[in-house]
Amino acid sequence: MSVRVAVLGGGVGGLSAAHELIERGFDVSVYERRDVIGGKARSLSVPNTGQDGRKDLPGEHGFRFFPAFYRHLPDTMKRIPYAGNLTVFDNLVHATRILVARAGKPSLILNARIPQNVEDWALTFKDTFRGIGVPDDEVLYFVDRLFTLLTSCPERRIAEYEQIPWWTFINAANHSADYQTLLGKGLSRSLVAVRAQDGSTRTVGYTLLQLLFGLLTYGGFDRLLTGPTSDVWLTPWSSYLRQRGVRFETGTTIKSLNLSSVGITSVTAETGGQSHQITADYYISAMPVEIMATLVDDQLKAYAPSLANLNKLRTAWMNGIQFYLADDVPLEFGHSLYADSPWALTSISQRQFWSHANLSDFGDGKLGGLLSVDISDWETPGILYNKTAMQCSAAEIEDEVWAQIKLHLNVAGAVVIRDANLLRWFLDPDVEFPNPTAATNLEPLLINTSGSLQYRPEASTEIPNLFLASDYVKTYTDVACMEAANEAARRAVNALLDRAGSTSRRASLWPLMEPDFFKPLIDYDRLRFRLGLPHASGSPI
Repeated sequence: MSVRVAVLGGGVGGLSAAHELIERGFDVSVYERRDVIGGKARSLSVPNTGQDGRKDLPGEHGFRFFPAFYRHLPDTMKRIPYAGNLTVFDNLVHATRILVARAGKPSLILNARIPQNVEDWALTFKDTFRGIGVPDDEVLYFVDRLFTLLTSCPERRIAEYEQIPWWTFINAANHSADYQTLLGKGLSRSLVAVRAQDGSTRTVGYTLLQLLFGLLTYGGFDRLLTGPTSDVWLTPWSSYLRQRGVRFETGTTIKSLNLSSVGITSVTAETGGQSHQITADYYISAMPVEIMATLVDDQLKAYAPSLANLNKLRTAWMNGIQFYLADDVPLEFGHSLYADSPWALTSISQRQFWSHANLSDFGDGKLGGLLSVDISDWETPGILYNKTAMQCSAAEIEDEVWAQIKLHLNVAGAVVIRDANLLRWFLDPDVEFPNPTAATNLEPLLINTSGSLQYRPEASTEIPNLFLASDYVKTYTDVACMEAANEAARRAVNALLDRAGSTSRRASLWPLMEPDFFKPLIDYDRLRFRLGLPHASGSPI
């Protein structure tokens, strides 16, 4: 008989675990609390907007992007069939430019470049950040900080940089307001949704470096999908898994994990208002940290001490809003960062990438463009109402985001964003408004604050038949994202294979790549670290 595995959660982590397991002959069932598969990555739609046989207008929890440093998730995508003898991986297209828009000032364009040696790296980093309005001496200081990270050994990164907030490491408090806004707050908040004052240097700094490596070594900052996420990725994925034998049970909420001295004996779940028991040989929890933390009771903590501190991990908000336009506004072929926006906005103009989606097939047929925007700071007052996004109504959030974008793009007499061009908008429905002055978020995002690594568990727990496949697990990827969820799932499956005594090949794992030019300097720093000496650049702060 096949070994039965219950995967609790149908997001990217759960689907990734199911994928690896079903290819190795396991009997897999996935239990998802929503009626749709995909978790935070799933596509949304604007209800009742499709006319005359057209589909409802497309929406997203937040725009999907696949940075160049992603390796685990693209590897899985290459194993998902797509129409025309292709794979889902073929539905990714490189974004080669970044628009850095500044309030009331001309925008900057960052293009892909390929440095050839250490000196090239230094010049390229300086060129990348020069001209954004930060004094040259401060740009040089910031680049020196990046080079300190690049030439530090992994042991120092964990022992020192994990404990230091990014804001402190880059000495933002003692530099100009432009430095603080653009290099301190803007990059960290927009790219990894964490306040520079809170995020660990190990996470924020090295994630920023990985994103820069993508722009400067792979020929593009990241990759984007050729259509709505579910259409060109998640639906083909779940269909493939069903064909292979994975069973999906949607609308199922996990209520408790039941265990004894031998491990998890069952999981209590609720479907359609009816309580029932899920039984399997092994269990993989692919639920987000804020859900898993509520299920870890005193008994579970006693059997699995590594789960005892999940409630100490913090989450923040990063949600999307879509603007539907009569005429397309393509902007640049990639991301747009609104550097001075108090709500840390980033956007993608989707039509230029959606070669597999005809916008006239949506809504009333008049859709000409789609601007998908991520709001990463919900705790800073905006420019219209002097309220944080959390304190605004849905309509006020729309007004604020639209106004902040116009302030950045309508510069020097140019009118890029016109009110008359806006057909309608759609805010992620995970943001709810139980009362007029306090929004809630059904799906927040894990943020890695300084010192939080100690609270994050491995994919393999002390309970012999319980494993974890979610982005709060310790991974090479580190930052909370789809890649981390996929990598965590691979780690969970590998640990399960070990526990089961399976001879099946293990799922591949890849550490983050860094340019070979810096390896001798990293080795030198490792020697200094072992001798109790600081980095050659001096004190880390």
